[in-house]
Amino acid sequence: MSRLWLWFIVNITIIQARYIRLPTVNCSESSPIGTSITQLLDVLPLSNWEFTFLTQTSLKTYFLLDNLKGTITIKRLLDRENLCHLNLCSCSNECLIKLEINAISDIYTHLLSLPIIIFDENDNYCYFSNEIFHLNISENIRINTRIILPLAYDPDLTPNNIQSYYFQTNNYTEFYLDNHLTPSIIIMKELDRELIDKYDFNFCAYEGINEHKRSCCTKIIIKITDINDNSAKFQYNQRLPFIINVSELTAINTELIQMKAFDPDEGLNGQIEYSFSKWTLLDKTIQHIFYLDSNNGSIILLKQLDYEKRNNYELQIQAKDLGPNAIPTYATVIIQVIDENDCIPEIYTFSPPDIPLINNTIINIFENISLNTPILYLTVSDCDTGENGRVTIELISSNSIVELQNIDNNTSILLTNTLFNREEKSSHTFSIIIYDHGKPLHSLINTFDLHLMDINDCFPYFNSSINYTFIINENNKENSLLHTIQAYDLDENDQITFDLKFSNQHDENLFYINKQNQLIIKKSLDYEHQSFYYFTLIAQDLIGHQTLIPIYIYLNDLNDNPVKFLKNFTQLKIQDNQPSGTFLTHIQAEDKDKNYPIMYYIHPFDLNYIQNFLELNPNGSLYTKIKFNSKQITKLHFRIIANDSLYIDMITIEILISYKPILKTSSPYCFVIQNHDYIRIQLESYNDVSFSIRNPSSTDLKLFSNGTLIVKSLIRKYSFDIYLEDNSSSSIFTNFKLSIQPDCRNHIFNEQMIIVCLIFLIIIIILIIIYLCLQQKQVLNKQINITPSSSLNDTLFFSSSPSPQFTAMTIISSPSSSSSTHQQTNQSSSLSSSTSSTYIKMSRSFDDDMI
Repeated sequence: MSRLWLWFIVNITIIQARYIRLPTVNCSESSPIGTSITQLLDVLPLSNWEFTFLTQTSLKTYFLLDNLKGTITIKRLLDRENLCHLNLCSCSNECLIKLEINAISDIYTHLLSLPIIIFDENDNYCYFSNEIFHLNISENIRINTRIILPLAYDPDLTPNNIQSYYFQTNNYTEFYLDNHLTPSIIIMKELDRELIDKYDFNFCAYEGINEHKRSCCTKIIIKITDINDNSAKFQYNQRLPFIINVSELTAINTELIQMKAFDPDEGLNGQIEYSFSKWTLLDKTIQHIFYLDSNNGSIILLKQLDYEKRNNYELQIQAKDLGPNAIPTYATVIIQVIDENDCIPEIYTFSPPDIPLINNTIINIFENISLNTPILYLTVSDCDTGENGRVTIELISSNSIVELQNIDNNTSILLTNTLFNREEKSSHTFSIIIYDHGKPLHSLINTFDLHLMDINDCFPYFNSSINYTFIINENNKENSLLHTIQAYDLDENDQITFDLKFSNQHDENLFYINKQNQLIIKKSLDYEHQSFYYFTLIAQDLIGHQTLIPIYIYLNDLNDNPVKFLKNFTQLKIQDNQPSGTFLTHIQAEDKDKNYPIMYYIHPFDLNYIQNFLELNPNGSLYTKIKFNSKQITKLHFRIIANDSLYIDMITIEILISYKPILKTSSPYCFVIQNHDYIRIQLESYNDVSFSIRNPSSTDLKLFSNGTLIVKSLIRKYSFDIYLEDNSSSSIFTNFKLSIQPDCRNHIFNEQMIIVCLIFLIIIIILIIIYLCLQQKQVLNKQINITPSSSLNDTLFFSSSPSPQFTAMTIISSPSSSSSTHQQTNQSSSLSSSTSSTYIKMSRSFDDDMI
């Protein structure tokens, strides 16, 4: 225990403590944060020191203390003015603050006091408390009176604070600025509020020195207060009346004019009251039409003006202020009413007696009205005068159907300008505009409907889409309806009647039109009696306009007539030994129906027997199928049926087979000359017959009964008839031709060459004729304006020409002979084919012209 106290006493003796005032540190208020202001180790002996702030105020928040090194740095901006405001320093002369610091080491304990002086910087601008200061001064203030002006403020110290005051501009000689730290202005001249009622100054103060000098300004408005030293005066010359022109169309409650009077005094001294004078109030009309605003002198229109009733008004206006001892002032206003275009033009219409006018807008005229016919008279008027009352009338939207002609300044006439057709267009519309020449322009548009009244000027017509060609079946019912007739007429209320016109009087009893305009067939029509009917349908209106249209009626043939043979039995004969396919006859039955072919066939009961001998075509042609021999069969008996698909009839056919001698040697016959003696030729037949000669071309011919022919002379060609006869029958072969030649082959060739040459010659002649006809045609076309028709088909035909020198060329064909003998006889002389011969015959007048 004694040792412990000894140790404590020794330590107290060793540690030394004392209070140390450190030298003053100067610091600018604009020093940046982090600036070091002092180093405590520099003023203390060497030791292990530890530093802490003893100052407990907010002052220590502006500084940062390094507790080991003893370095003090600026932690916050040191705003001198802000420190003064917080009473952290004295700001009377300089800003001095003190920091108390505790410094402790192993052997020392010191209390350090660090005074810091913060130097002022010119970091604040000067300012006035208000942007505008108002001063009121009576206009009768005395000269040399001093008026104190407001002060400017600057928290900085001298010389950074306010140094002096001044006016930026001073154009007024009435005031003088006493530029001291307490500024004031001195009145140098008398003031007149009516001349200048206020004065404006830009009052400025500057702070700082040299290049750091800065200024601040405020606005001082000195208002001069009034005394009633003036009377009211109008802005217009009060000696002369003020004349205004007012349109009669001016709207009610419109301000016509403001009779502004001025009193330079202020308040009640300058407040003016307006009123009508006594003699103006005597005119009661004025009070009903005009109102005078007592406050601002505005004259307001109460009632619509009318130039035609009164064109001017004279008003006397009184103005007086409300100050004491006020003197009234008078001004005269003359209001002249301007005539305006306030009337709309008017139009009056009337028509000629024969043209109805309905509601002054609808004009009825006949469609056949002639050109330039008056249809309407128009008169215009306008209650305005001058240009406002001058009216012009014009035609618009007429499409040139009417024309407008002016009779005088106010009257016009409408004339037709085209020919009308009600059926094309039944009505037209046109418009007329009338307008005056005032401003604004007034116009009026009248639209008229021109209705065309119908006259019967149109013909009836039929619907072109309807075909009046009818095809009906025969055997129709009596009084049957064929067609309902419809015709039309563009005329109004026109009635159409129908009639039929027949070229054949017999048809009049077959057709008629009933009251319902139906075409009726009275009787049943028979195709076999008449297959086609033609007559004319007439449509007629009330005054006789007629339209004709042809009616064609074609009958369809019906199978309404039975097929019928003229007789029910026919007998045919045929010579035996005729070749198969020999034509026997053509079976023909009658049927009045022309469009239903008749089919022929053998009765089914007879078909099995007959089909081996005969062949019957459906058209009725009957042919043999074998060569008959009368020794084997002498007669065929069968039935043939005719059928027209509905009706049938039957005929019985009997064929008798008889013997007939037949010449075996064919004509023409060519005999080859071997010597110049008598020529002996043996003729042959199929049967044992007796030969005889008839009609020989020469007496040198002799024919014996056994068929031996003797030719006594060497004439090259002969012709004769040969007669054959047996016990039961006979036959003759006419125009048998005999040719005697050294070589029969050359003979045949020569005949063929002659035929070819003749054909070639005919072709050349035809070509020459064609060429000459074409030449003649060109000549005729030049002489007359008629084009002759010509055609060149399988046969040649020339149409008739207007010239009398030409006749028609005809083609005559001779039918081919059915006899083989006749064909053999004409083979060498015919220029035609095996079926026909053609000859060209021309008149002598045509031949002469060709030559």
